[in-house]
Amino acid sequence: MKVVSLCGSMRARSTTAVALSVSLYAAAKAGAEVEPLFLGRLGLPWCDGRDDDGTYGEVTDAFRAKIAAADALLVGSPEYHGSYTGALKNALDLLGPDHLRGKMVGLLATARGEAGAMNTLNHLRHVFRWMNAWVLPTQVSVPRAQDAFAADGAILRPGLDDELKALGAELVRYAGLLAPSRE
Repeated sequence: MKVVSLCGSMRARSTTAVALSVSLYAAAKAGAEVEPLFLGRLGLPWCDGRDDDGTYGEVTDAFRAKIAAADALLVGSPEYHGSYTGALKNALDLLGPDHLRGKMVGLLATARGEAGAMNTLNHLRHVFRWMNAWVLPTQVSVPRAQDAFAADGAILRPGLDDELKALGAELVRYAGLLAPSRE
C-alpha cells in the first residue's frame, strides 16, 4: 500500500504540512509506505490548458508518475478566500482522470477563522469525485490553525491529534478495500 500526501500550501512553515505529517505518520503505522509531496518544492509549471504531448516537462511527468503509482492520496490545503489554494488547483489540473481513477483520497484543511475550512473540504471533495476518485467520509477541518500547533509542530488542541491519526488510519483501511478492484 502506497500513500502519497499532497500539501497545497506553498509556505515553508505550514500548519497544513504539520497536520498532514500527523495523518501520514498514522498511515505508515497502519502499514502503508508513505511519501509526502510539497507543492512549494516541486516546481510544477502552470497548466495552460494545452493538449499534453509531454511538453509540460520532466517535473510534471515525475509528479504524475508518483500520483499514478499511489494507492491512496492524503490531500491538505489551507483555506484561501473560501476554497483551496491555486497551487493545488494547478497541480490537480496537470493530472487527468486516469491518474486518480479508483484511488481513495483523504482530505484535511486548515483555516485561520473560527468557522474552519469546510468550504475547502467540500470543493476538494467535488473535484476528486469529478476526477473518478473515492473520497473518505472522514475528513479534518482545523479552525484557528495558527493556535492549534506549537512552533515545534506539537499539537496544542485537545482531540486534534486523534482526529488526524484517525484520518491516516482510515485512509489505509479503505484504500485496502479498494485495492483488489484497482488491479
